[in-house]
Amino acid sequence: MSVLKSIWHFFIPSERTLILATFDQGQYFRVKQKLAAAGIPHRSRIGGGSRGTTHRAHYGGKTAVQHEIFVSRENEHRALEALR
Repeated sequence: MSVLKSIWHFFIPSERTLILATFDQGQYFRVKQKLAAAGIPHRSRIGGGSRGTTHRAHYGGKTAVQHEIFVSRENEHRALEALR
């Protein structure tokens, strides 16, 4: 297993399930608030800080930042119920 893959699995273990992937920061915070209010532990990952993104921003383009929220498989059902 490569070093990057082992680091990836340390921070986002395979037993975590993706429940949200969005480019809308408002939606991301609303979902995070609902999960916190329900007492469901979760992890977030915010991506999009690559060189291409900063290059687009330099020339007036819109930067696309992707927000992802993960929960454990045991809490997946509770999380989906909380988001309804």
